[in-house]
Amino acid sequence: MVASSSKSVDVVVVGGGYSGLSAAWTLSKLGHSVIVLEARDRVGGRAWTEKVPGGGWVDNGGQWIGPGQTRILELAEEVGVGTFPTFQDGRHILVFGGERLVYATDDPTSLDLPVPEADLQELLQALAHIDALSETVPSHAPWEAARAVEWDTQTAATWMKENLKTDGAKFALHAAIVAYFSVEPSDVSFLHLLFYISAAGGLKELEASSLIWRFEQGAQEIPNRLAQRLGDRVRYNCPARKIDQSGNTVVVHTDVGTIEGRQVIVAVSPQLASRLQYEPDLPASRDQYMQRMPLGSVIKCHAVYPHAFWRDHNFNGQLVSEDEVNSTFDNSPENGIPGILVGFLEGDVARRWHERSQEEVREKMLATFVEHFGDEATEPLHFYYANWGAEPWSRGCYAGIPTPGTWIGYRDALRKPIGRIHWAGTETSTEWAQYMEGAVRSGQRAAAEVHAALTN
Repeated sequence: MVASSSKSVDVVVVGGGYSGLSAAWTLSKLGHSVIVLEARDRVGGRAWTEKVPGGGWVDNGGQWIGPGQTRILELAEEVGVGTFPTFQDGRHILVFGGERLVYATDDPTSLDLPVPEADLQELLQALAHIDALSETVPSHAPWEAARAVEWDTQTAATWMKENLKTDGAKFALHAAIVAYFSVEPSDVSFLHLLFYISAAGGLKELEASSLIWRFEQGAQEIPNRLAQRLGDRVRYNCPARKIDQSGNTVVVHTDVGTIEGRQVIVAVSPQLASRLQYEPDLPASRDQYMQRMPLGSVIKCHAVYPHAFWRDHNFNGQLVSEDEVNSTFDNSPENGIPGILVGFLEGDVARRWHERSQEEVREKMLATFVEHFGDEATEPLHFYYANWGAEPWSRGCYAGIPTPGTWIGYRDALRKPIGRIHWAGTETSTEWAQYMEGAVRSGQRAAAEVHAALTN
């Protein structure tokens, strides 16, 4: 359905991902009229699920949740979407120092890696120190930390160079940062790393909620069901182009007409929000903040097989590697039928592969699967490819990352309403920022702001 040229509602929501739909659903339950403008022909944003012929699904975008992520679990329960545990039984594979190391652990969240003892001890000590520092960073205002200026003017790479000596500790922390942010340690300020940990409630909570559960039928199932409940209040193939609040209301211009609202919520990444036209112009602080929030680089691929054959050989599909395909996981349904392996190219590696053909990426990914899980990986039934940097309505994943100096230079400009414009998106969340949980929380927070504005 497309937008009419004369619709008027209480709230216009720009973006139909987790944050936009959470905001719209919250406002609709409060009795406000809403319209959601979605540029794609689907909802979900950076959560994108494709069905596999014959059964199963692949999550091309966000997918994992854990027990500490309470808002998204409440939302899942409300719309009737269940969860199941990520398959983690069996042996892990670590490629480090040119060696392929196979190991098992009783605790999937354990950091008991098969690296030299001195390397492991340095890693554990470094993580404990980082965790303690994160406790001094208020997630609602990281610029208020006592050492904010010092930490925001150095990168995570600088901190690692000054504090880590062993190759194993350097490798493990580098791998973690690339996996969490899909950028390099040199792209992330140390303050932002501490904020990220603080926003998750600390490293223990972050580890306890990483890779724990997945959603039945995929992570897009919740947005799909919210959109079904909202019905024709969701407008597809309808990208917003301009937001005009020069009059007594807000007028959102789209390719097929305008929508008038009393308030508007922009629920897309700061990078995409910066591409909208605003009348009057946004304050310099907000505009320049958005310029300093590039998204990460990730290419995510799935190979589908008749069953999860690696489980037969006591492998759980999890690989962490110093090679270009830096991680893989078992992404099968709970019963292992069909069997699905997922692999990632992230950070600098993804940047180098952005312009390579899909067939070249496929060959690279399958070669990695064959090398580590056997010849049965040679010929998958299906292969799925998602280059998030090339997605026109994302332009990267998993989230926007503020460049060094941005937190102290622009402070709360990312969340502060501007007139009748409010901002949502996981990047704006003070809890579980960069996760689907953060997206839900940001949408609910923006909805509360709008509700207060409409009822005062």
